[in-house]
Amino acid sequence: MTCRCFELHSAGSIKELNLPGGVPNNQPWIARNSTDSGTSSHFQRHPVLQPSIGRLSGDRVLLFDGQHKIAGMLWGGRREFECKIYLDPDLRLLNETIIAAHDTFSQTRFFSSIMVMKLGAEFGADFDAYRKLEDGSTKSEAGFVRFLEQDPTRGFTRAQVSRRFRIYLYNLVLQHDHNRAAQYVSNVNRSTDEKPLTIDLLSKSIFANFLYASPAEESMASEAYKREQEIEHVVELMNMLHDQALGSWNAKAGANDFNQRRLTRLFRSKSAMAWSELLRDAVCAKLDLIDQEDRARPLYRDLTPESMERIKRIVERLVGWKMWNSPANAEIDRILADNKTAVKEWLKANGLTTGYLLGAAA
Repeated sequence: MTCRCFELHSAGSIKELNLPGGVPNNQPWIARNSTDSGTSSHFQRHPVLQPSIGRLSGDRVLLFDGQHKIAGMLWGGRREFECKIYLDPDLRLLNETIIAAHDTFSQTRFFSSIMVMKLGAEFGADFDAYRKLEDGSTKSEAGFVRFLEQDPTRGFTRAQVSRRFRIYLYNLVLQHDHNRAAQYVSNVNRSTDEKPLTIDLLSKSIFANFLYASPAEESMASEAYKREQEIEHVVELMNMLHDQALGSWNAKAGANDFNQRRLTRLFRSKSAMAWSELLRDAVCAKLDLIDQEDRARPLYRDLTPESMERIKRIVERLVGWKMWNSPANAEIDRILADNKTAVKEWLKANGLTTGYLLGAAA
């Protein structure tokens, strides 16, 4: 259906239209200065060939595509807008369509942080619905994945479901109310001066080594199911890194600041990927995890406060490693630009070993 947004909802401001202006999750939109005045006058008089898209929610119109377009016309003085409005859509199907349009079939993809939030929330809602199914079956993460794979209305491949499951786990960690490090995760795909972490960095370092990304076979009603505990432990691990290092990040300090130089080295992408593997090995040793299955999911278990304190001391050793404090333009800066394998070998050769993390002299 095509109609005028003004006729459905008196839109005198961006806020009234529910346009997410100012929200950090928005995608960037670039205006060319040379055409600003012409564009503004044109759209005060002419129709929009590709109208914004929204849906009815009670007596309001909620826009989910073309928000920037209407924001621009609002600022240009226009108060009526052509929109395509869904009157009574299947919200799950509509959400799937929006995500696919900005992921699989897009020219400009959602930022990773937005994709984690959107897919994670959607997957979580489906997961909760699956848990409540009264069909007599044993409910497990692996069962849920099979359930989605076999649902003909979704058409997911196994790879797509596996990816969404991982994103769901990432979202549980990053949206956790007590995660102090999450504020340093960039809203865009690259790190920024204020936010040195990215989804890509975390997925290849902390999450890759401490978050069990395979769907668990255990019944969610059994004592053996430890996903909630694992999420809590991963959040606590990230908080240790925050309290001992990341929390003192100061984007205004500059590259010559001693502490900022140390933190920049610690959280460089290849650096974090390399030391995360060493940290996992040290944690496994400290927790006496010998079995391969246990080592694959070191935090997927009940851990006492004493065990978490031992892990904290390992993190203290990591953060306090002397080579992070090297002078500017030292060898470490050249090495950290190399591949992960080379970085890890250099770290070990210069004293950052599992033994050191466990308490041995450097």
